[in-house]
Amino acid sequence: MFSFLLKLKRRIKRLLKVQAETRQKPQASLQSKTFKFLVLVFFSLLVGGFYPGESVYDPLNMPRRGEIALEDIRAPFRITVLKTDRELKDEMEEAKNQTLFVIDNDTTISHNVLLRLHQFIRLIDSVKKVDAPDSLTGRFDSTAVKAISQRFPLLSTSAISQALSFPDIDKMGVQLQTIFADEIYQIGVLPDHYSLPESRNKNVIIRIGNTPQVYYRDRLYTLTDANTRLLTELNHLRSSDPSVDEELYYSVGKTFIQPNLRVNMGEYNKRVEEALSSISKVKQVIEPDEYIVRRGQKVTEDQERILREMVRIDRSQGDEDVLLGMIPVLARMLLAFAAFSTLYLFLYFFRKDIYKSNPKLLALMLVFALQLFITYLEGERFDLSIYLFAVALLPILVTILFDAEVGILSTVVLAFILGTMHRFDYTLSFMTIVVGTVACFTSRHVRKRSEFFRIMYSTSLTFAAFIFLVESLKLTVNPDILTDVGYGLINGIVTVLLTIGILPFFESLFGITTDITLLELSDLNHPLLKRLALEAPGTFHHSIVVGNLSEAAAKAIGGNSLLARVGAYFHDIGKIEIPEYFIENQLSVKSRHEELTPSMSSIILSSHVKMGRKLGEDADIPDEVLNFIEEHHGTTVPTYFYNKALEQGLDEEAAKKFRYPGPKPQIRETGIAMLADAVEAASRTLDDPKPARLNNLIQRIINDRFQSGELDECPLTLRDLAKIKEAFTQMLIGTFHQRIVYPKKDKTDDE
Repeated sequence: MFSFLLKLKRRIKRLLKVQAETRQKPQASLQSKTFKFLVLVFFSLLVGGFYPGESVYDPLNMPRRGEIALEDIRAPFRITVLKTDRELKDEMEEAKNQTLFVIDNDTTISHNVLLRLHQFIRLIDSVKKVDAPDSLTGRFDSTAVKAISQRFPLLSTSAISQALSFPDIDKMGVQLQTIFADEIYQIGVLPDHYSLPESRNKNVIIRIGNTPQVYYRDRLYTLTDANTRLLTELNHLRSSDPSVDEELYYSVGKTFIQPNLRVNMGEYNKRVEEALSSISKVKQVIEPDEYIVRRGQKVTEDQERILREMVRIDRSQGDEDVLLGMIPVLARMLLAFAAFSTLYLFLYFFRKDIYKSNPKLLALMLVFALQLFITYLEGERFDLSIYLFAVALLPILVTILFDAEVGILSTVVLAFILGTMHRFDYTLSFMTIVVGTVACFTSRHVRKRSEFFRIMYSTSLTFAAFIFLVESLKLTVNPDILTDVGYGLINGIVTVLLTIGILPFFESLFGITTDITLLELSDLNHPLLKRLALEAPGTFHHSIVVGNLSEAAAKAIGGNSLLARVGAYFHDIGKIEIPEYFIENQLSVKSRHEELTPSMSSIILSSHVKMGRKLGEDADIPDEVLNFIEEHHGTTVPTYFYNKALEQGLDEEAAKKFRYPGPKPQIRETGIAMLADAVEAASRTLDDPKPARLNNLIQRIINDRFQSGELDECPLTLRDLAKIKEAFTQMLIGTFHQRIVYPKKDKTDDE
């Protein structure tokens, strides 16, 4: 998956023609100028036409919810405000909840229950009159019990036997019928709890014939509830009349209870449809010349909706004049164009390196687009407080990707855009400038990701302090001032976390290498450097020394010492594939090149450049560092094999093929790496590396590279070369320092 994403990124970079900063040549062609202008126009149209979203057509002086109206506003025409989809949905839901379920009471069932109970009592009574119980057992003949069981199959034989033996069966019948009529079937019985759907309305309609009555849902019995109620009533009856056999009463009575209530869903759905059809889509109607909001009054949410509807109707009535209706949008586009043009002019006059680099310019404008998109989501979609707007995102990103100078100016441009698009909200503009400036200064020298904590607490404290001061200066003290201060603290933390997640995208896609990435690459535990140390230890040691030399020299001339050191670490990684063909890794006396022709040896030596580039790309090393691999040899020739070829009779034209493919160093850091690579290798050949001899060696190598034109394309001056020579000399003297000879320990007599 990682390999696929890496290849995709490379394809996108090739499509955008993105190169490392050191390879981005100033482009003054018509195509480049057209691209810059189209980027300017596109982002101006994007910001002016779509930000801040749905309110882009609203007049800037239209008061919003929570603001104080500066003048009386009357309706110029009839305004009909419709309900929102959410309001209609809520009303429909409420209408459904207010509609009562209709339950039909089938009185024939309750009458039949009482009738069958009466028939059972009469049957028991008639059997007792005809048959007599057994004199010994006191029980009736099983034939009689069986006959009764056939007529009432739900009754158990034991209950029938007990009923036959009960002395006052008529009394039992009367008491059960009373409980059925007065308690259980007073309202009715449902089959179970699931037969009546759940509803927030606690009432239902019970229809007996055509007579509806409203009852609480809790008063309805299910079949289980009815049996429980029967047992409860029998217990009460037993407490007042000891002759009552509640077990017998319950065994007989529960078999006759049947549900007589049925939920009429057809009637319920009909009533729901009638209730829904009666809901009006109109929320409010404002007649002409009626006051919408009075001067000095705080605008409510409903009043803001009326004002928005008034603007919409006014705009729709003027559709015949399209240009007039587009004036607000055109004005926003022109203001955005003016803001971005200011940024363009600054870059053109003071930062030509960014202005002439189309990828850098595009990256900068994309940061603006990202910042405005996040602000749009916070303000328009989620309706958050302005104190939660992540306005520090752009200043931090731009400062890390470019520098604090560009970051501060970009912050001012962002403040102008936000203030203008948010109806000249100077609180938002001032907050953007104050917080953004602090964010820029604290983001100037971020060399590791842990330093984001410094940016985090600085930004959070600035947010909190600004909010506290602004809210304290208002005429009426904000009762939620501590909440707003808390918003500021959260805002600073979340903004920095967003920056950490977004930064690698811009670094990778637009070929911008920051100090954070370089420091991560300087770790000697990087997989490529670990391989180099294990498979080509001589080359690894050489690279470390070249890195130290390059760092010291770059620091001496005010260059990027970190880039110089990291680039030197990786400049020879191509030797990993064939380490035995390079002298620093040859442990045996015999060299592999003794059996090869000079031309073949030259091809093998120069191949480490291409192989190194490929290894670096596969490991996702930034182009800024990979360029050291191609440029540290420039277009020089491997002198030893070149001279050997000439001695063997090779003509000079053919010998030109011995040159490395290049290109020559393009920046000071790769020029330093070229010199450091040659100086470190040559210093190993000195038998007695005294300071004077080291000084002469360094001077000779610098003169050779300078006179051969290898440094023509990088901006190293003669003064820089003098400082580089001094830095190299000091480093090599320290490397080849002298040690005293320690005396050997004399052997003792015992030995």
